[in-house]
Amino acid sequence: MALPKILLGDRKIILLSGFQEDSRPGNAVCAVIVDSEDRLHQAVARNPEAVAFGFVAGEWIAAT
Repeated sequence: MALPKILLGDRKIILLSGFQEDSRPGNAVCAVIVDSEDRLHQAVARNPEAVAFGFVAGEWIAAT
């Protein structure tokens, strides 16, 4: 999967890194496991204009 998009509230966010695919056999949809999801929510709240985020050195960073 190349750069998954997830929904956080009413926003669509592109993940540049900090995720893993959960591709179990039999799943019709590929799920994404997000690293430090609570910190991602905080980063999205701090950067309301950003649409893409990456996980760098244990922190979510907005791509500008």
